[in-house]
Amino acid sequence: MLKHLLVVAAAIVALLSPSQAQTAKTVKVGTTNLSSDIGLFLAEKRGYFRDEGLKVELIPFDAGAKMVAPLGAGDLDAGAGAASAGLYNAVNRGLKLKMVADKGTNIAGYSYKALMVRKDLIDSGAFKSLADLKGKKVAIIANGAADESVINQALKKAGLNDGDIEKVFLPFPQHLTAFANKAIDASISAEPGITAMVRNNVAVRFVGVDDFYPVQQTAMLLINGKFAEDRKTVTAFLKAYLRGVRDYAATLKDGKITGPGAEAMINDIAEMTGIKDASLLHQMVPVFIDPDGQINRASVETDLAYFKSRGLVANDISTEGVVDMSFVNELKPVLGPFKASN
Repeated sequence: MLKHLLVVAAAIVALLSPSQAQTAKTVKVGTTNLSSDIGLFLAEKRGYFRDEGLKVELIPFDAGAKMVAPLGAGDLDAGAGAASAGLYNAVNRGLKLKMVADKGTNIAGYSYKALMVRKDLIDSGAFKSLADLKGKKVAIIANGAADESVINQALKKAGLNDGDIEKVFLPFPQHLTAFANKAIDASISAEPGITAMVRNNVAVRFVGVDDFYPVQQTAMLLINGKFAEDRKTVTAFLKAYLRGVRDYAATLKDGKITGPGAEAMINDIAEMTGIKDASLLHQMVPVFIDPDGQINRASVETDLAYFKSRGLVANDISTEGVVDMSFVNELKPVLGPFKASN
């Protein structure tokens, strides 16, 4: 009898007070399960999305570029992105996409991307400065990717240009093998692959990208135009996301994940990325994500100008209407100032 009464009481409560699961708005988000996705992962795992009345579905993709079409079609509400030529061309074709928050920035102290050089070239003295890029085979993640603009900055610093190197387009996971096989001489690579290559004695971290490109916006959170119209939901989504980002940022200290809660964060990143060797995560240079979600507009403009110079995008394309920081700016007074651990 008591059990029956409890069941009835629970049903009445459910009727009078609809559960959050029944009223929660669903948001579909594309992820790559890279370390820069940690803000999304933590917001889901720690219940921050739920706190905002959202049911977020994290949908894995093997590359951010593959999210552009689903975003434009409305199959995804948000996703990972980079300032690639393909993204701007998609916008030029009429896809309504917006960059709304930082998801990864390469800066001094947290240069998680670097110019790698094959170890034998360093050991022999054949590669001593950026000028030695001339005539070399340099791996870049993809044609029209922002990393083409990155290597261009290195070449400019050395008084060289694009025509002075041979570009080899290779995804990050293939860089280690390419160095081992001497198929490439240098690369623009990212962590944790950088640390893995150094461990395997196939390449040397010659300089961090910040040496020739002080602040480079490497990844952003994108939303589609229809989702952008629902400002209340987008703002709630970004509030939860930035709570996750701030949890992560609080563990960063002296260019490593060594601040308060570091061990738990290492475990979370390992769970998200599938990296089984936690020591790799301890040693690598971690990605920096702005705790306020601010996108570095100057970097976005630099990359776009490069794409135009190469004829990869039309000259009339601009960042106006694409970069939209109004959502994260609204959240500044809500979230308050962030206190870094270092």
